[in-house]
Amino acid sequence: VRNTWLYSYAKAYKNTKLSVAEGGVFRGDFAKYINKVFPDSKLYLFDTFEGFDHRDVEYESNNYKFGLNDNEFSDTSLDVVMEKMEHPKNIIIKKGFFPETAADVDDRFCFVHLDFDLYVPILEGLRFFYPKMVEGSVILIHDYYNIGLPGVKDAIEDYEKEIGRTLYKMPIGEDQSIAIIKDSRS
Repeated sequence: VRNTWLYSYAKAYKNTKLSVAEGGVFRGDFAKYINKVFPDSKLYLFDTFEGFDHRDVEYESNNYKFGLNDNEFSDTSLDVVMEKMEHPKNIIIKKGFFPETAADVDDRFCFVHLDFDLYVPILEGLRFFYPKMVEGSVILIHDYYNIGLPGVKDAIEDYEKEIGRTLYKMPIGEDQSIAIIKDSRS
């Protein structure tokens, strides 16, 4: 469902030069669709490409009391991701700890997919990307409805408190993700 939704959404930005991004790439299975349906856009890929960062795992363990370790999602590599890309020349790899890896990025975005799974990187992703989104564009956040990852929903709620208003959110029909639609209020 997510792939079908993305394909339909991307039609609105056909031939755009706006950038797109994914945070939490793992093996690149969704990134390859982003790259395919936005063939003219730079695609920033933010990930450690080595599993969860120990700082995020520590925060989750201290605040959500469930077992995570930094080895989760470590079965990946840049080669695994890049061999799936249809337009590899458009890929900009940002390997390391997010948001530190985003410090030099000043693009405008028409689509961002956040699949970091954890509270801190989701919150930092919203802080970084939402102001850089063009009006009407979408930040798609995976695991919003996943009761096993409560930090995702908490991060969105805390970001709404920070900015003093409710974001426009819409389920996309696959029981996991929420689309946050950038409006003209910010």
